[in-house]
Amino acid sequence: MNRTPNSQTVLVCCSVFQAEVEALRQAHWPELAIRFQASMLHMKPDRLAERLDTVVEEELQAGHRVVLIYGDCCLRMAALEALPGVVRTRANNCYDLLLGRDEYRRLAHEGVFFLLPEWTRRWREVFTAELGLNHDNASGLMQDMHRKLVYLDTGVEPLPEDALQACAQYCGLPCEVRPVALETLRAGIEEAVLRLGTTEGST
Repeated sequence: MNRTPNSQTVLVCCSVFQAEVEALRQAHWPELAIRFQASMLHMKPDRLAERLDTVVEEELQAGHRVVLIYGDCCLRMAALEALPGVVRTRANNCYDLLLGRDEYRRLAHEGVFFLLPEWTRRWREVFTAELGLNHDNASGLMQDMHRKLVYLDTGVEPLPEDALQACAQYCGLPCEVRPVALETLRAGIEEAVLRLGTTEGST
């Protein structure tokens, strides 16, 4: 970044990116604080909204500024990022933030179902406990809506080969591994941090 992020800036991030954002913080922004929120809250958007309301209020009350590392993940996002001292990364979802909008849209148009490291480890929980699916209806639904699984390998964690194989078999879809650098994610976060500073400076 061209300017040093304020030490009172707090990144509030979905845990789906915990390993990646922590790696970026250690390498590039050691002065920033991060608060990770459980990724499974996405399965219940009302609970996600309540949690983000609480966290953002806590940080603002403490005199901090907040960068939300989220896509448009719940109905409260617009209201939260409209608050003074709060900005959000410019992305519709986490895949958009990691891949960039054009590449995300291209792959989505091809019928890709994306897998990230955290949810790949927990794929059975997602499909069965959270979505209430079993092998038969999961495979039918996934094959109706998607053509293949694509695991976005950020290189931060070991490749979960057994989990990918099991998930692909469960869904009845082929699975590909796509290496993804962290530069797009890094740039998106840094743009938000700098935008926060610009916004604060104009008030």
